Amino acid sequence: MYQVREVAQMAKVSVRTLHHYDSIGLLCPQKQENGYRLYSDEDLERLQSILYYRYLGFSLKKIAGLLDRAEGGRLELLQEQLGLMEAEQVRLSALIDTLRKTIKSQKGQIRMSNEEKFAGFTWQDNQEYDHEARERYGDAVVDESHRRQAGHEEEVAAGFNKAFFALARNLEQGIPADDAQNQAIAEGIGQHIRTYSFDCSLEVFGCIGRGYSADPRFRKNIDRFGEGVAQYARDAIAAFVAARS
Repeated sequence: MYQVREVAQMAKVSVRTLHHYDSIGLLCPQKQENGYRLYSDEDLERLQSILYYRYLGFSLKKIAGLLDRAEGGRLELLQEQLGLMEAEQVRLSALIDTLRKTIKSQKGQIRMSNEEKFAGFTWQDNQEYDHEARERYGDAVVDESHRRQAGHEEEVAAGFNKAFFALARNLEQGIPADDAQNQAIAEGIGQHIRTYSFDCSLEVFGCIGRGYSADPRFRKNIDRFGEGVAQYARDAIAAFVAARS
């Protein structure tokens, strides 16, 4: 058994954090008559899982649900976490490579295309989107999305980047959002979602498109491809959905 200060030192978290986890029922060790907390090896294993999820950006409320529903036991939970961490490793490696190339570009050593400047960035570059998707569509849908994307993270990012770069070029050229070129791009985005995320209905695809411009975070992320691209993408998808409704 371990006292709270020992656990805090081992896990490199504050005593206050451990007290908070106890107060919300996330990690509840045994308590002596004097109120001192005593942590078992099982408690330390649970804390390890909590910290992995925290690193990945999950909320404490979501972590509690994930730990409580781990029907396959700790091994299955660790395997799921390993998959998430490996995906994060791939993303970070791509971003580091892009940053190194950007530094060389600034020094005049190489020239980068616009596509290369955004390698590693994706339209869904923030774990908050994952949390909100779970709230909106349920854990089963999001877990299936992670399953489909496992091992294909670079293809997922490349597919969305290609679509948004194409929309940015069309916007710059003054091509209407409902033009056949943009309808084909919108159809490709929908198919990309269905291939690497979930079986997205036409109605849901329309909601996703509206979110591109309505959600400030999505808008900021997509507008990195060009000012106004988020709204342009929204309009292209809306036209695509309307034409097939």
